[in-house]
Amino acid sequence: MTAMSLPGDNRLGAITGDLIAQGWSWQPGLLPEPLYRALRAEILAVDAEDDLAPAGVGREEAFLLDRSIRRSRIAWMDGTTPAQAEFLAWAGQLREAINRSLMIGLFEFEACFAVYRPGGFYDRHLDSFEGARNRLVSLVVYLNEDWQAEDGGGLVVWAEGADEADAPVAVIAPEGAGAMFMLSETIPHAVQETLATRYAIAAWWRVNPSTEGRVDPLS
Repeated sequence: MTAMSLPGDNRLGAITGDLIAQGWSWQPGLLPEPLYRALRAEILAVDAEDDLAPAGVGREEAFLLDRSIRRSRIAWMDGTTPAQAEFLAWAGQLREAINRSLMIGLFEFEACFAVYRPGGFYDRHLDSFEGARNRLVSLVVYLNEDWQAEDGGGLVVWAEGADEADAPVAVIAPEGAGAMFMLSETIPHAVQETLATRYAIAAWWRVNPSTEGRVDPLS
């Protein structure tokens, strides 16, 4: 695949401006079309081969499979296919642009294919884990085609500090090539029950919590 360029300064400015002002930014059609097509083909193949694991909540000792909270399947990306390598390079350029504007020290990136088959959902949650600041900015990129309102599967977003009873500030349809950015520690969100198979990449940037210059890689 050929190298993908980032969107222009106005688009990047909109992303970082939204993150500052409201903690999230929805960018329709942000993923370049050739990369969207390649990644969509790959996630369709992964789904057809059923090369996916049930997604849980929490991490390491706190990891839990609870289908009353989250019902989806994932496959971690490792950059070994051309499409994955191109996506990771594209995300790396985004990281540099966000760091230049916000000066928040995003350091490493992890990403997975996420498949919600009919009946899938994810209850309201934050993407950060309790304790270390291991996720700071979340990125969701959608790989669907011709998504319809009746398919469900919307991303429900609440404002920072919103209570359970508060109304959401947005419900985002998972339109193909669209990208959602969120501050992982502060923006509650949920995935509505989907009535069609819903394809996405879920990804997160984190800071390096190490000290004395030691690199603390992803486990």
